[in-house]
Amino acid sequence: MWLLAKRPVLRGLRAKGKKQSDGTDRLMKEGGTSLTSSLSRRALLGWTASAASAAIAAAMAPTGRSAAAPADLRISNAPSVARTFFVSSSGSDDADGMTLESAWATIQKANSSLPVDSSVLLFRRGDTFYGELNLPFGCEVGSYGSGARPILTMYKQLNAPQGWDEHADGVWKIDLGSPDTHGGYTATNDANVGFLVVEGVVKPALKFALSDLDAPWDFYCDIPNDTLYVRSSGNPATIASDINAAPKGNAYGATGAVIHCAKGGNDIHDVHVTGTGGCGIRGNGSDVHIHDCLIDYIGGSWLAGQPVDNTRYGNAIENWPNVSRWTVEKNEIAQVYDVAWSPQGRDQNGGPVFWEDMTIRDNYIHDCGQMFEIWSQNSNAESPGFVRILIENNVCERAGYGVFSDVRPDQDVRVHLLSYRLQTPVDVTIQNNTFDDAYSAYSYHAEGPPSGYVTRNNTIRLKAGTKMQFQRPETVEQAADWQAATGRESGSTITVLP
Repeated sequence: MWLLAKRPVLRGLRAKGKKQSDGTDRLMKEGGTSLTSSLSRRALLGWTASAASAAIAAAMAPTGRSAAAPADLRISNAPSVARTFFVSSSGSDDADGMTLESAWATIQKANSSLPVDSSVLLFRRGDTFYGELNLPFGCEVGSYGSGARPILTMYKQLNAPQGWDEHADGVWKIDLGSPDTHGGYTATNDANVGFLVVEGVVKPALKFALSDLDAPWDFYCDIPNDTLYVRSSGNPATIASDINAAPKGNAYGATGAVIHCAKGGNDIHDVHVTGTGGCGIRGNGSDVHIHDCLIDYIGGSWLAGQPVDNTRYGNAIENWPNVSRWTVEKNEIAQVYDVAWSPQGRDQNGGPVFWEDMTIRDNYIHDCGQMFEIWSQNSNAESPGFVRILIENNVCERAGYGVFSDVRPDQDVRVHLLSYRLQTPVDVTIQNNTFDDAYSAYSYHAEGPPSGYVTRNNTIRLKAGTKMQFQRPETVEQAADWQAATGRESGSTITVLP
């Protein structure tokens, strides 16, 4: 049984010998009392001197530090680089969103009202917001206020007894296409649910036939008819006090995500992305920075168009081609059906594909199906492929474990490193990471990785008898033989977990 409340606490990369964020991009870290705890420099430049001075004074007063005077800030005559908009659960979508008192209330309002370039969008800490955030070019996303990071989620709340109908003995259904039956993310009719959360316990048992609903909280998705079916001895909303369903999302493209970065130029920080059957953050807009976020409980929805009918998916952060210059750092990523980060895909029209200058560093990643996956399917000789991909200084634990692990049909890929179908050039370096524990093997490579796939100077600790690569016989006890045979993990320290 997996309890959301029992998510491992972020232990901090400092404990692993990693460098912590010094907070220079934020006035205060999470949990402080700052009114502007995550306001960026760009946001401050968009304010008047008096407003910025008041906000900074409020932020610093509890710490005993003195606030800068307006003359010292020198922003009264500064250009308005980006307008700042606020979102609060107590706000109103009829407001202009430009002050704390006139904050918007919903993600849907932000999607329809943000300017097409250069803006700052701040969500109030301690609040929960439902929907799919579609970022325009140059939009920064952060938080304000005190307390826990604001939650951005797709959860549908299924707590109204009148929303449920008994379909058959022990099987109940709910129309997710009607906003009258449920709360949470009601702006979508999507019934492609990846998992349920019942009174804090994750229920991931998606079935692909209505007749297969056997155990309590097994569920089946009738996607064309927007209907969710659940095995329950009585009305689910009377048996459980809190029920959430995580759809994949269908507002922006076939692959849903809580945050879409299709235009690029985005800085995403200090938010909690959770509760979707699809992806957490995805996009192929270039120049994106994701940092100081918590991304968890992601994936499990059905993936259409696959050779195997029961294929499910869901990545914390996903990059389809063609994309450049993403940096993902200092985040915690956990409880993901598939992978923490994956650059992947193909051009269906046969055009060249590329992923360039992507850096994944200093993250704490745990309890995901896999940690890092790459694949490319392309026959175009002009494809640059993977160019200057750097994965370094991450702490990765318990690959292939977590809330989704036992319901995966493909148990062999519960690994740290996954690759298959590499049909483009590969320039990937995976170095100076810590990889602790993996369920099926340290790595899975459907085809032997090319020479451009470099793994080196990592610390790898596995349970006794765990394979180094699923396709090969060597276990962790024979790591030296595997290194000699494959040429991988030069300079890495590989030991058996106690």
